[in-house]
Amino acid sequence: MQSKQIICWTLVLGLIGAGLFWSEAGATDSDPLHSNAEQRNSVDITVYNHDLALIQEIRRLDLPQGEFELEFADVPAKIIPASLLINQIGSTGLEILEQNYEFDLMSRQKILQKYVGRRLSWLQEDGSRLEGTLLGLSDGPVFEVAGEVVFEVPGRLALPALPDNLRARPTLVWLVRNDRAGVSEIATSYLTRGFSWKAEYVLDLNPAGERADLQAWVSVDNRSGAGFTDARLLLVAGDIHRVQPSIQGLEKALVMRAGAADGFEESALYDYHLYTLGRPTTLLDNQTKQLALFDAKGISVEKHYRLQGHGAWFRYSSPRQESSKVEVSYRFGNRKDNELGLPLPAGVFRVYGQSENGARQLLGEDRIDHTPRDEEVELQVGMAFDLVAERVKTGIKKIADNVTRSTIEITLRNHRDEDVVVEVVESVGGFWDVIQSSHTARKVSAQEMAFDVSVPADGESVLTYTVEVRH
Repeated sequence: MQSKQIICWTLVLGLIGAGLFWSEAGATDSDPLHSNAEQRNSVDITVYNHDLALIQEIRRLDLPQGEFELEFADVPAKIIPASLLINQIGSTGLEILEQNYEFDLMSRQKILQKYVGRRLSWLQEDGSRLEGTLLGLSDGPVFEVAGEVVFEVPGRLALPALPDNLRARPTLVWLVRNDRAGVSEIATSYLTRGFSWKAEYVLDLNPAGERADLQAWVSVDNRSGAGFTDARLLLVAGDIHRVQPSIQGLEKALVMRAGAADGFEESALYDYHLYTLGRPTTLLDNQTKQLALFDAKGISVEKHYRLQGHGAWFRYSSPRQESSKVEVSYRFGNRKDNELGLPLPAGVFRVYGQSENGARQLLGEDRIDHTPRDEEVELQVGMAFDLVAERVKTGIKKIADNVTRSTIEITLRNHRDEDVVVEVVESVGGFWDVIQSSHTARKVSAQEMAFDVSVPADGESVLTYTVEVRH
């Protein structure tokens, strides 16, 4: 008899405990189940170059059986709800029946908008209350108090309750059906706007300008409306098509080159490149974070001078004369035998040199596009101070209605104490033939030709050529 009583009390206590647990979970018919960032087991953030990120997170939830509402909070304000993918790990038969994205966020203006036409009150200094009605908010609040229309009412405005359907943070609200009660891990993937990243490079030249050290950084910008702690960060370098972004492709990256244990590891992602940070990081809302991408030491660099012409010279029928500036650039090969051989994401290069006292000085900036390995990088940093160019059209002859013959003379003066070579690039346009020239011409493209002109220290060189152009 005593053993039966013990069994009965055990069942009763078990049911009471289950009821208490149910109450704590908030999964009653009237109260929806709530999930927030504290229940995240892991989160991966894949950031694309332009205002897009893929968030993949896993949350551990204790789910009741039946049909109920599940509030999935702490999502970005700029989430793209239609991009949501949900997988259940350790299935309890969860099924999403309906989804609502509730982003009507709580603010003074929003709260008052919900109270248009409703009664409210003002607390007075003596503890009394003044009652009235909010009539409208178009150009400021308008109230009805004691049968009069007023715009300002003394006292502190007090509302009887918060209006429905206002939230402190954006929330996904799901109507779900679950076959069996139990603990389950919910894996969600969704796209959000408000994330972007860019590469930034520092090229530090040695005094001779023939070698350089390269530091690459990435700046990740979070303006999504949500923060993420201890996230795995992945960066995609490449120009994706925004109509059909590939989400599943992130699971199929082929690792090509290992990085540092706590730095970025580069891998191939179909026709793009993926950089994965080897340690968790925190990306707060309204924050820009800078992270080291890679370092390269002792890169071989070549200085280059270029005089760039323009096609208008060959369209005018009268003689012309002008002074031009010579561009200064630095070139290096993105090759393994030059301490690199890495895919370089698009970004800004800042080139530094050293003054006579050894202090670092900025020489200029340039922007590169996504650059594969084994390609050439050229950075145009400014205009040469001590190189002067003068261009003169000494003659022009019309051969036919669509054919002209022009003779050009370019004088290059070098005020430096060393010899230089200037590449003169002429944008001719049309179909062209060089009839005669003082220097060998080479074809750069269908529209351009180039000459390499050696200019002695403290001296000058003259390039002359005659070109026939058919338009």
